[in-house]
This record gives sequence, C-alpha cells and structure tokens, in this order.
Amino acid sequence: MAVSRLDRLFILLDTGTTPVTRKAAAIQLGDVVKLHPHELNNLLSKVLTYLRSPNWDTRIAAGQAVEAIVKNIPEWNPSPKPKEESCADFSPEDSSSDRLSFYRFDISRLLKHGASLLGSAGAEFEVQDDKSGEVDPKERLARQRKLLQRKLGLDMGAAIGMDTMELFNDEDLDTQYTCTPSGPKAQGQGERGSEPCSSSGNHVPMQAAEIIDSEFRPGMSNRQKNKAKRMAKLVAKQRSRDMDPNERSNDSFEGEPEEKHRKTSNVVIEQPATEHKVLIDNVPDNSSLLDETQEWPLESFCDELCNDLFNPSWEIRHGAGTGLREILKSQGAGGGKLVGSTAEQMARHHQEWLEDVVIRLLCVFALDRFGDFVSDEVVAPVRETCAQTLGVALRHMTDSGVAMTVDILLKLLTEDQWEVRHGGLLGIKYGLAVRQDLISALLPRVLPAITQGLQDLDDDVRAVAAAALIPVVDGLVQLLPNKVPFIVNSLWDALLELDDLTASTNSIMTLLSSLLAYPQVRQCSMQQSLTVLVPRVWPFLRHTISSVRRAALETLFTLLSKADQSCALWLNQVLQDMLRHIFQSCILESNQEILDLIQKV
Repeated sequence: MAVSRLDRLFILLDTGTTPVTRKAAAIQLGDVVKLHPHELNNLLSKVLTYLRSPNWDTRIAAGQAVEAIVKNIPEWNPSPKPKEESCADFSPEDSSSDRLSFYRFDISRLLKHGASLLGSAGAEFEVQDDKSGEVDPKERLARQRKLLQRKLGLDMGAAIGMDTMELFNDEDLDTQYTCTPSGPKAQGQGERGSEPCSSSGNHVPMQAAEIIDSEFRPGMSNRQKNKAKRMAKLVAKQRSRDMDPNERSNDSFEGEPEEKHRKTSNVVIEQPATEHKVLIDNVPDNSSLLDETQEWPLESFCDELCNDLFNPSWEIRHGAGTGLREILKSQGAGGGKLVGSTAEQMARHHQEWLEDVVIRLLCVFALDRFGDFVSDEVVAPVRETCAQTLGVALRHMTDSGVAMTVDILLKLLTEDQWEVRHGGLLGIKYGLAVRQDLISALLPRVLPAITQGLQDLDDDVRAVAAAALIPVVDGLVQLLPNKVPFIVNSLWDALLELDDLTASTNSIMTLLSSLLAYPQVRQCSMQQSLTVLVPRVWPFLRHTISSVRRAALETLFTLLSKADQSCALWLNQVLQDMLRHIFQSCILESNQEILDLIQKV
C-alpha cells in the first residue's frame, strides 16, 4: 500500500531523528491546512493521537503541529448581530448552563473528595488476560506477582540475595480487595465507574471529572442540543467530501468535480528575481468554509483536550495542556463566540468559555501529584505546562476574571500537600508575568503568600516562589518598597542553606542579583554588613549550573559597579578572598559568556 505525503509527514512527526526534522514536518502540516482548509478537522484528529503519545519528543512535535495548523486558519471573529435580529436559540439563560463558572466552583470540595492525578492508572501492572477468570486463583495471583516484580524491577532482588516477597502480599493483588474498573463505564468522564469494592465501605475518592460533572455543571442545555445538531450536519458534510470520486461526481454540479466549484481567491505568490512579471495563484478561500459553521471551528478539539486534562496518564495530561496552550496563543480571542449573537452576548460567551478552561486548569493544579527527576531537581511537566496555558488564557480574560482566578490560586497555597502549593505558585508566576497591566492590583494581594513560599519547607516550592518575583522585580521595588528589605534579608539567609543539590539555588540567586541592581535595595543591604553577606556568594562561583555562576557574578558586579566611598568599609576586608575566587573561576570556566562577565567584574 502506497504511503501518501501526508502520512509521511505524520510518520516524521512521530519518528523524526532530530527535533529539527520533527518541527519541519509540523510546519508542513500547517501548510496543508492553508491549501486544504476543509481538512482541518481530519488533521486535528490525527494530531490528537500524537498529543497522547507516551514519547516526550512526539508530544512536543505534535504541539508544534497544532501551533502551525491554527496559525494558518483565519481568526474566528463573527460579525455581531443587532439585538432585535439575534438568534433566539442563544438565550442568556442558556449560555452559561453547560460551562464551569467561578460562582458555582468550590476548590475546597474538589481537594477533599477528588482523586489525585498520578503518573498512570496502574493498568500496566494488571494481568493482561481476557480469560483470567478461567484460571485457578492461586495461579493467577502467582502470575500477577511475577508481572509486578518484573515491572518494578524487583525480579533482580533474588540475584543479589534480597527477599522481595514481603514487599506486597496477595491481598494487594486479589480483585476482591482492589478496584479494577473495566468496560466502557470505566472510560467515561461522567460515569461513576469506580465504587468501593471491599465490604468495609471506606470512602473512595471520586475522579476529578466526576466531581466537575456532578457538582459544578447542570444537565444538557438547549445551546448544547443545538450544538449537537450543528455538529451532526458538519459530520454529514465531511463524510460527503470523503466519498469516492465516482460517487461524489454524481452529486456535483453538472458532473463537475467538487474542486471545480470550491471557492478560491487570487493571491500574489513569491516572485522570481529575474523576471518582471507578477505571478498570481488560486488558493482555497478559508473564510467561506468557516461561514458554514455556527460556532468556533476549534470548539470540539478543545473539548477533547479539556477532557484529557483529567486522564490518569500523565503523558496524556501533558499533551492536552500543550495543545491547549498553542491554540490559546493564536486563536484564544475567538473561543466560545457564536454566530447570530449580539456583541454583548459574544463577549459573555467568550468569557464563559475562558472561565471553563481556567477552572479545569486550576483543577489540575489541585489534583496533579506527578513529579519526575531530571539531574538533581524535580520537574512537574503537567503542572508547568498547565501553568503556561493558564498564563495565555489570563491574557484574554477580564480584570474580574483574573482576580477570581488569583483568589483560587491563593487558596491552593494554604494546603498541606507541597504539590498543591507548587501548582498554585506556578499559576501565580505566569499570571504575574502575563498581566503586567494589573501588577499594581495583583502584587499586593499575592506578595504575602509568595514571601511565605520563600520560607517553605519544601525546596521546590521555594524555587517557584523566587521565580515568580523575577519578572515583577521593577513593580515590587516601585510599589512595595517597605517589603523589599525583608525579602532581601530572606534571600541572603537562604544562601547559607543552598548547595549543588538544591533546586531553588538558581531562582534565589537570580532574584537576589536582580534586586541588588536597584540603589534603594543596595542601601537596605548596607545596613547589614556586606563583609558578612558577600562571602556567602563564594560557593556559587563554581556551581555546576552555568546560570547560577552567572547570577553570582552579576551579584558581585552589581555591588562593585555601583559602589561609592562607603564600599571601602566592606570591600577591603573581603578583597583578597574575592580576587582569589574570581581568579579560580577565570581559570576553570569554559563558558565564553561567563568569561566575559568575569573580566567585567
């Protein structure tokens, strides 16, 4: 069977040898939509399978493909209708009934009753045998024990004389003690697919999607019913396009193929350098295609991604967050808008759609517990990606929507689980970075929580708290100068506890060097003897991470370049040690940018 060019692009997207190859395939997929806009839904459905891939590089490439595709479709901005001509189907009472709303959402209830989102659902540790019921129970338990030991790497214990039989017993494997959902209901987002299997009647946490559907969303609204009808019509049209050419020619006008009567437009293409002619080409007109639908063409794709945010597998959650981020970056201004609505209704529908997406992202912050280790630090790919998506969504929200989002993020910072606090600070970090226009209102509200995060017992929380202040250092110094001395002293004290294995070293060192660039901040540090403070920087001049070494040198450069006569009081006492450490760094450093900075110091 011959493989088409489009199939080869998807193969490259999945198996490309380098990131450059995968990105080139993603860009070419975007060009396909430019030339064949009617294939938008088909392309997105194929890309969705790669967003769910267990391979990291494939998911990143699929996200780049989504970015390239949505950039090549027109921005969805339907013309508003006068109030007297607006469609009766979209009544105000319908518009919000199927969306999540801040006024009906209770994050405390979700934290209390929601099941945590871990690395996976554990299905890979189950016996994959459809006829397991016909096997003797003892034999089935022995097989499952052997499978679990192999999956966890415990089968090597016997080779080194280690007894692994007592790490888990038969009760952990027997189905009468465990809940193993199966069948179609276990896969449904709104079904109560998992019930307590033991007779003890213990409380079993509900899935996040179950709580959202049962507690915060009422039944199917009239708008949803109308949407389902429109989608059915679109599917029927799509099927007619996908028919065989012989069958399709019977339905075309006077026997002409469909491509003949598809609307096109003339565009000026790239001109040859040698000729004095203007070349014009016919390309399909995307705007006529979008007029066929009554809603945002990316609505159903975003619904799929929003459902995937609560998948038990962390790879699928990460892919969903990546896809949503790329869509919101290019097409976020059109989400939720409906044809036949007035301007006021469109603005309300748009904000309701953004609220729904933001609340789902906040639910991920509250429930996600997955963390991975890269080198000597913890990374939370799902929470980090969802925080970036939240930042893009907040760019399109109203001021009141941003304020309510920050209120929920602050509630997350009061929880006992460090992962919840970590997710809340990530949301605040990207929210502050994106909405610089609201910094005067947001910073006073979140600064006490961030300051408390700088003193958190968990190092990863401290790292995000310091990183959250780096983009808003200027606003912090200008708006809240009375809070700066306490923060600077906390950062100097934190240097005593940092080492090569501490995750927050980079963020704290960078924040300190950024703050010391302001004269009023240096004046605060002068009150405490720099003779004691500056030597705390020496260990970081030879840190394993280059950005930490750069931040340490920038701290010294800032203190020395802005020095006046008073600097002699502390500089003379530490000058010998400073020159020794800088000379050692100059000999051992291999990074050219840092070498240039050493010369400046």
